[in-house]
Amino acid sequence: MNNNGAGGPAGGAYNIAGNVAPELTVDGDTTRLVKVGQPVTLMAHASDDGVPKRRPMRPPPASGSVGGTPDSASGLRFAWFVYRGEGQVTFDPPQFNVWEDPRPGANTPWSRGWEPPPLPEDGRWVVDATFAEPGTYVLRAEAHDGGLDTVQDVTFIVEP
Repeated sequence: MNNNGAGGPAGGAYNIAGNVAPELTVDGDTTRLVKVGQPVTLMAHASDDGVPKRRPMRPPPASGSVGGTPDSASGLRFAWFVYRGEGQVTFDPPQFNVWEDPRPGANTPWSRGWEPPPLPEDGRWVVDATFAEPGTYVLRAEAHDGGLDTVQDVTFIVEP
Protein backbone atom coordinates (compact mmCIF):
# COMPACT_ATOMS: atom_id res chain seq x y z
CA MET A 1 0.00 0.00 0.00
CA ASN A 2 1.36 3.42 -0.95
CA ASN A 3 0.43 5.66 1.95
CA ASN A 4 1.39 8.99 0.34
CA GLY A 5 2.65 10.44 3.62
CA ALA A 6 -0.33 9.59 5.83
CA GLY A 7 1.84 7.41 8.04
CA GLY A 8 4.07 10.31 9.03
CA PRO A 9 7.84 10.10 8.85
CA ALA A 10 8.83 6.50 8.03
CA GLY A 11 5.21 5.73 7.13
CA GLY A 12 4.07 3.88 10.24
CA ALA A 13 2.97 6.44 12.82
CA TYR A 14 -0.77 6.27 12.11
CA ASN A 15 -3.16 3.37 11.83
CA ILE A 16 -3.79 2.91 8.11
CA ALA A 17 -4.13 -0.88 8.09
CA GLY A 18 -7.20 -1.92 6.12
CA ASN A 19 -7.53 1.46 4.41
CA VAL A 20 -9.78 1.42 1.33
CA ALA A 21 -9.44 4.08 -1.37
CA PRO A 22 -12.20 6.71 -1.51
CA GLU A 23 -15.17 6.16 -3.80
CA LEU A 24 -15.53 8.82 -6.51
CA THR A 25 -18.19 9.49 -9.12
CA VAL A 26 -18.11 12.47 -11.49
CA ASP A 27 -21.47 13.54 -12.91
CA GLY A 28 -21.78 14.02 -16.67
CA ASP A 29 -19.99 12.92 -19.81
CA THR A 30 -16.29 12.09 -19.83
CA THR A 31 -15.83 14.29 -22.94
CA ARG A 32 -17.45 17.73 -23.07
CA LEU A 33 -17.56 20.65 -25.48
CA VAL A 34 -17.31 24.14 -23.93
CA LYS A 35 -16.51 27.71 -24.96
CA VAL A 36 -13.67 29.97 -23.84
CA GLY A 37 -14.71 32.18 -20.92
CA GLN A 38 -17.95 30.29 -20.23
CA PRO A 39 -17.95 28.63 -16.80
CA VAL A 40 -18.82 24.94 -16.74
CA THR A 41 -20.15 23.40 -13.54
CA LEU A 42 -18.41 20.22 -12.38
CA MET A 43 -20.07 17.93 -9.85
CA ALA A 44 -18.48 14.99 -8.11
CA HIS A 45 -19.50 12.72 -5.25
CA ALA A 46 -16.86 11.29 -2.93
CA SER A 47 -16.96 9.16 0.20
CA ASP A 48 -14.42 7.32 2.31
CA ASP A 49 -14.10 4.61 4.96
CA GLY A 50 -12.64 7.02 7.53
CA VAL A 51 -9.16 5.46 7.47
CA PRO A 52 -6.84 7.19 8.07
CA LYS A 53 -8.58 9.50 10.52
CA ARG A 54 -8.82 13.21 9.77
CA ARG A 55 -5.63 14.95 10.90
CA PRO A 56 -4.27 18.38 9.93
CA MET A 57 -0.60 18.97 9.27
CA ARG A 58 1.37 20.15 12.26
CA PRO A 59 1.98 23.90 12.32
CA PRO A 60 5.47 25.07 11.38
CA PRO A 61 8.07 24.97 14.15
CA ALA A 62 8.97 28.24 15.85
CA SER A 63 12.54 27.87 14.61
CA GLY A 64 14.90 25.35 13.12
CA SER A 65 14.67 23.14 10.07
CA VAL A 66 11.82 20.92 9.03
CA GLY A 67 13.82 17.98 7.66
CA GLY A 68 12.81 14.36 7.33
CA THR A 69 10.37 12.37 5.29
CA PRO A 70 7.37 14.41 4.09
CA ASP A 71 4.19 13.95 6.05
CA SER A 72 0.72 14.95 4.88
CA ALA A 73 -2.63 15.83 6.32
CA SER A 74 -5.11 12.97 6.29
CA GLY A 75 -8.86 12.65 6.00
CA LEU A 76 -11.07 12.80 2.91
CA ARG A 77 -10.31 15.69 0.59
CA PHE A 78 -11.26 16.43 -2.99
CA ALA A 79 -9.90 18.70 -5.72
CA TRP A 80 -9.99 19.30 -9.46
CA PHE A 81 -6.76 20.11 -11.28
CA VAL A 82 -5.48 20.50 -14.84
CA TYR A 83 -3.92 17.18 -15.80
CA ARG A 84 -3.36 18.05 -19.48
CA GLY A 85 -3.76 21.32 -21.36
CA GLU A 86 -1.81 24.41 -22.31
CA GLY A 87 -3.98 27.32 -21.20
CA GLN A 88 -5.11 28.77 -17.89
CA VAL A 89 -8.10 27.19 -16.15
CA THR A 90 -9.70 29.03 -13.23
CA PHE A 91 -11.61 27.07 -10.60
CA ASP A 92 -14.31 28.56 -8.37
CA PRO A 93 -13.99 27.93 -5.54
CA PRO A 94 -10.18 27.79 -5.86
CA GLN A 95 -8.76 24.29 -5.43
CA PHE A 96 -5.83 23.32 -3.22
CA ASN A 97 -2.68 21.99 -4.91
CA VAL A 98 -2.64 18.20 -5.10
CA TRP A 99 1.12 17.82 -5.55
CA GLU A 100 3.69 17.51 -2.79
CA ASP A 101 4.98 20.92 -1.75
CA PRO A 102 6.02 21.20 1.91
CA ARG A 103 6.74 24.96 1.81
CA PRO A 104 4.75 26.98 4.37
CA GLY A 105 1.65 28.50 2.79
CA ALA A 106 1.88 26.29 -0.32
CA ASN A 107 -1.80 25.24 0.03
CA THR A 108 -1.05 21.52 -0.24
CA PRO A 109 -1.69 18.61 2.14
CA TRP A 110 2.10 18.50 2.69
CA SER A 111 2.35 22.15 3.76
CA ARG A 112 2.72 22.86 7.48
CA GLY A 113 -0.53 24.01 9.07
CA TRP A 114 -2.72 22.80 6.16
CA GLU A 115 -5.86 20.87 7.01
CA PRO A 116 -8.47 19.17 4.84
CA PRO A 117 -11.35 21.48 3.89
CA PRO A 118 -14.73 20.80 5.51
CA LEU A 119 -16.69 17.99 3.86
CA PRO A 120 -19.94 18.89 2.12
CA GLU A 121 -22.88 17.41 4.03
CA ASP A 122 -24.14 15.49 1.00
CA GLY A 123 -20.66 14.36 -0.14
CA ARG A 124 -21.06 16.37 -3.35
CA TRP A 125 -18.40 18.82 -4.48
CA VAL A 126 -19.54 21.53 -6.92
CA VAL A 127 -16.89 23.57 -8.73
CA ASP A 128 -17.01 25.91 -11.73
CA ALA A 129 -14.15 25.78 -14.25
CA THR A 130 -13.48 28.53 -16.79
CA PHE A 131 -11.04 28.04 -19.67
CA ALA A 132 -9.04 31.06 -20.91
CA GLU A 133 -7.89 29.60 -24.25
CA PRO A 134 -9.18 27.16 -26.86
CA GLY A 135 -7.71 23.67 -26.97
CA THR A 136 -8.10 20.21 -25.52
CA TYR A 137 -7.79 19.83 -21.77
CA VAL A 138 -8.04 16.97 -19.32
CA LEU A 139 -9.26 17.93 -15.87
CA ARG A 140 -8.67 15.35 -13.17
CA ALA A 141 -10.93 14.88 -10.16
CA GLU A 142 -9.08 13.44 -7.17
CA ALA A 143 -10.58 12.12 -3.95
CA HIS A 144 -7.82 11.38 -1.45
CA ASP A 145 -7.92 10.24 2.16
CA GLY A 146 -4.27 10.98 2.94
CA GLY A 147 -3.32 7.38 2.28
CA LEU A 148 -4.97 6.32 -0.98
CA ASP A 149 -6.62 8.19 -3.82
CA THR A 150 -9.15 7.67 -6.59
CA VAL A 151 -9.10 9.77 -9.75
CA GLN A 152 -11.39 10.33 -12.71
CA ASP A 153 -10.52 12.32 -15.84
CA VAL A 154 -12.83 14.49 -17.93
CA THR A 155 -11.73 15.75 -21.37
CA PHE A 156 -12.82 19.22 -22.46
CA ILE A 157 -12.72 20.45 -26.03
CA VAL A 158 -12.67 24.22 -25.66
CA GLU A 159 -13.78 26.32 -28.63
CA PRO A 160 -13.32 30.08 -29.15
